[in-house]
Amino acid sequence: MKIVKFFFYYILGIIGILLVSTTPALFRQGSLFNLSAYFAEFKMLVASLFQPSDWVYLFKGNPVPLFDYLWEPYRYSMTLFFAGIILAFILAFLFALGTMFLPKWAKSTIERLLNLLESIPDLLLAFSLQLFIVWLFKQTDILFIDFASVGEDKIYTLPILAISVLPMIMMYKIILMLMDEEMSRSYVQMARSKGLEKGMILNVHVVRNIMKNIFYHSKIMIWVSLSSLFIFEYIFNINGITTAFFQDFRPIVTSAILLMLFTPFFIIYQGTELFIFKDRSVSKEINWNMNTFVGSPKFKGGSAKWFTQMLKEVGAHFKNGKFLIGFLVITSLLVWSIVYTMTADPLVDKFYHIYENDKLVSAAPHSPEYVFLGTDELGFSIFDQLVVGAKYTILFALAVAFFRMLIGFILAIPFAFFFPPKLQRVFEKLVDGMHFLPMTLIAYVLLMPVLRMPMGGFTTTEFERILYQGIIMTILVVPLVMTLFGNEMKLLMKEEFVMSTKVMGGSSVHLLRKHLLPHLSSRMGVVFGQQFIQTLLLLIHLGVFNLYFGGTKLTFSRYQNDPPRSMTNEWSGLIGASKDSLMTGRWWYIIPALVCFVILIFSMQLIISGIKEVQQVRVGVPIERSNWLRKVWGRRRSKSQQENTDPKPEDFVFTDEVWIERRKQG
Repeated sequence: MKIVKFFFYYILGIIGILLVSTTPALFRQGSLFNLSAYFAEFKMLVASLFQPSDWVYLFKGNPVPLFDYLWEPYRYSMTLFFAGIILAFILAFLFALGTMFLPKWAKSTIERLLNLLESIPDLLLAFSLQLFIVWLFKQTDILFIDFASVGEDKIYTLPILAISVLPMIMMYKIILMLMDEEMSRSYVQMARSKGLEKGMILNVHVVRNIMKNIFYHSKIMIWVSLSSLFIFEYIFNINGITTAFFQDFRPIVTSAILLMLFTPFFIIYQGTELFIFKDRSVSKEINWNMNTFVGSPKFKGGSAKWFTQMLKEVGAHFKNGKFLIGFLVITSLLVWSIVYTMTADPLVDKFYHIYENDKLVSAAPHSPEYVFLGTDELGFSIFDQLVVGAKYTILFALAVAFFRMLIGFILAIPFAFFFPPKLQRVFEKLVDGMHFLPMTLIAYVLLMPVLRMPMGGFTTTEFERILYQGIIMTILVVPLVMTLFGNEMKLLMKEEFVMSTKVMGGSSVHLLRKHLLPHLSSRMGVVFGQQFIQTLLLLIHLGVFNLYFGGTKLTFSRYQNDPPRSMTNEWSGLIGASKDSLMTGRWWYIIPALVCFVILIFSMQLIISGIKEVQQVRVGVPIERSNWLRKVWGRRRSKSQQENTDPKPEDFVFTDEVWIERRKQG
């Protein structure tokens, strides 16, 4: 039976890959949704699967056997990827184990440092590693590591290190969190009471008990790292699976590449869950579903009371310093961009030539020595482009994150409470399969036909392209968010206060409004922040592959070869148009945009951290804050007051005459 389930889920994954691979057919002949062309293309793709003669790859226009050609770049890419993931897991495990023996102040310092490193996009990380190797070469005349692949040469060390950094940080935080939770268990306290050392408890008991949870959490790490793999291959000029994907964009090639990426991870994770791990069955004696009747959705006290409660809820977060700083930074950037767009004329200044004392001193592109933050190749101000594009980046990321959370939460209600358990498990397995497909690659397949300008110009409006891009980037993650909220709801339904409400006849609306929403509100805030960051990273990845927000403007003139340009000056478009600038020494093309992304991501991380702290205070969990200023001030104050701590007779006031006489007598 398990083997049947395994192949059933695998076939469903293949069907999903085929449906995605034929998506470009929807936009043929200038139409936005050409369903007849889509189904015809899908039918041809399915038919070609049963005809091995159609399994060909067009290499420079010449047909070659598909899988024979793809195998070498695929093997190279997977070698880099698995080596990076294994290195990340080993380092994360060793660092987390060592951190458990550090004092609390050291743990908090490491956590702040990791939050800062986690806010660095993978593109900036790859550039930084390359520049560091170049700097070492200039200082020592020794090339320690090859920082880019040339021709058929293969490099391993630097790409593996780059791939391992972000997964290592993610896995380190996960392992550390699981270890802290496990150390609070009762069996650990009993082991300590018997005299067992902390190292023995960690190595023998804790590590063994958290391995299963680490396995499940690693799916997210694989999902994120697969998207980063394509960025690293592009930056390091690696002739891997990314190159093969872009050189032949036919549906049969796209399906083969996605299938080759999907299969090994599906076997590892689904095979382990089905054949090795025991089935996590839930007791059937208790009905976890909500009551079938809806009840009245009216709010006691009217909408004014509900609005007041909501304001108190939001106001509590603004009292948290981290939340307030992150909110002010993002809001200030957004307001500044909107006001500047409404008042500036022209929006982006253009500098052809710069003269000093009637002498030409600089021609486009200008360095920051002559223009603040410099200009691009056409003379447009980098600073003005950043200010104008900020509103598009921030508003679009906020909108996508909000609709991901909203739609996922709405769909999670019927999924968690009204779907049969078997249907829930089938859907969860299908969603798990999405972790084994790189989201950047899927987004590129779905968005390229719409956002990339054809030779005849765009046949769609800018609003239609932005709307389509928002819908696609939202739908891609909605199933994952839905299952996340659904599992959270099912856990809450096991609580005694929820069971008591159901027994007493509480309606579905009452349960949702009074019990589930208050407990899920902080979780929704955290998910919103995570989706905001993920949207920003996806925009960067698409920008690297010349898919810009609102459309990519291309020139097809034989005599005018301008680089691809963004239609809106959105930040990812600035990055994509200047991704090769660091190798030419014109760092001001791309560094300011990357720094702006880092500021946005770090600000949202502060907001997420603030939401978590507010929730911990509500449930009574103590928050460790850095109070070194208070401690220093308190020590100085205590030293100054230490001499006057002894009481004196005049410090007492006696009101009773008997006690006054006794005081005089002795």
